[in-house]
Amino acid sequence: MNYDEISPSSNDEGLSMKHIKIIFIIAIVGIFLLFALFITPIQNLIREPVSEEVTVISKSDGKCVVDSKDHPRSIDNCEYEIGDKLEITYDQGTAPITSHKKR
Repeated sequence: MNYDEISPSSNDEGLSMKHIKIIFIIAIVGIFLLFALFITPIQNLIREPVSEEVTVISKSDGKCVVDSKDHPRSIDNCEYEIGDKLEITYDQGTAPITSHKKR
C-alpha cells in the first residue's frame, strides 16, 4: 500500500498559519472593542454644554474667577469687574469655559 494515498495532503491538515493569524487579529480587535465600549463610559466621550448665570467673585492680573455650580472657574484676559453678572457656557465635567458674556 502506498502511504501517499493514505496520509492527508497539506491542504487537508486543518487551519494554516495564515488562517490562525487572521483569527488571532480578529480576536484582538474584538477584545479591544469590548474594552472600548464597556470600560470607557460613552457618556464621558460626549459632553453636554452647560450654561449658567454667575457672578465675578475676584479679579487679579487680568484673570476673573466665577463660582459655577460645581467649582470655581477662571476667565483669562477678563474684561469684567468684580460683581458683574455673566452667562457662561462650558462642557459638563470639564473646567474650561467655552464662552462667556455679560448679562
